[in-house]
Amino acid sequence: MSILNEVDPSELKKLRESWKLSKPNLFGPKVSLGEDVVHVLVVVPGDLNQVAKDTRSARTHSEHRRKRWRELNEILDKNKKAKTNGDDGSSTGYSYVRWSEVKSVLDYERYKQERKPIPDHAFDFLIKYLKYAAEAMNGYTDASREAKRYHFIAPVLIMLCSLFVDVKLEVEESVDGNEVHANGNFEFVLTRGKTKICIVEAKKNDFDQGKAQALIGCEAVADREGLYVVYGIVTDFMKWQLYRCGENSILLDSSTLSAKSEELDIGSMRDVCEMIYGALSDHEEECKKEQLCIE
Repeated sequence: MSILNEVDPSELKKLRESWKLSKPNLFGPKVSLGEDVVHVLVVVPGDLNQVAKDTRSARTHSEHRRKRWRELNEILDKNKKAKTNGDDGSSTGYSYVRWSEVKSVLDYERYKQERKPIPDHAFDFLIKYLKYAAEAMNGYTDASREAKRYHFIAPVLIMLCSLFVDVKLEVEESVDGNEVHANGNFEFVLTRGKTKICIVEAKKNDFDQGKAQALIGCEAVADREGLYVVYGIVTDFMKWQLYRCGENSILLDSSTLSAKSEELDIGSMRDVCEMIYGALSDHEEECKKEQLCIE
C-alpha cells in the first residue's frame, strides 16, 4: 500500500495507534482494510530512498570491509566509464577499471587452499572429454586462445558440479553492487547455497585486468548478497588463479597446467580441480571464521 504522489510528506502528522486508515484521498477510492484492522505508517526523515539503501551490507560486514568499499568507490566514481545504476548514484563497469587503479585497495596475500580429492570416475571422464576436444581443435598448444578456451574451461566446471547435488553453474551472470558502485559480468558462476565462485576469463591473457574485474565483482557480490566470503577465479584454462575475498583480507592461490601439443599433464589438471573442489566443499567453515571476525 502506498501514499498517492500528490500528498506532501511534510504535512503528515503522527497518527494515534488506534486510528484506522480509511481515507480514500490517501489510499485510493477502492481501498479495503477489512474489519478492525490497525495500520501503522512510518515516515523516515531525510532521503526518501534511505530505506531501500539500508541493505544487508550495513548490518553484516566488518568495518574493515566497508572501509575497503569506501576507498574502492572513490576510485570507481572517478572512472570515466561511469554510468547510471538504477535511480541513484553511479556505477562503473569494472572491466574498464585498471588493476593499477585499484591495487592499493584490493591487494592480496598468498595462501594455500586445501585440496579435496576428486573421485577417479569423475576425473577420468573429464580427461577423456578434454582429450577429444583437443584432438578436434588442434591440440593444447593454443588452448588459451579466446576462441577455444571456453570449450576447455566449461567441462572442468561442469565436472565439479557433478560432484554435488546442490551446485549450479550460471553462464554470463550479471552482478550489480548496491553499496559498491560497480556492475559487470562473469563468464561463469558456481553457486552452492551461499557459496559463490565467480569465474572471469583473462581476456587477451591479461591477468591483471582479469583480477581487477574478478575482485571488484566479488566485492559487489558480497555487498549484494550479504556474504562473508566470495571466491573469484581468473583463468585462460592453462593458468588458474583462485582468490578468496573475505572480511579482513584477500588471499590468492594458483595452479598452472602443464601440457604438450597433444598431451595434458594429468597431475597439474588434478591439482586445479582439487583446488576448486576444496573451495566449494569448505565454504561453510570459512564463513564461520569470517563471521567471528565481525562479532
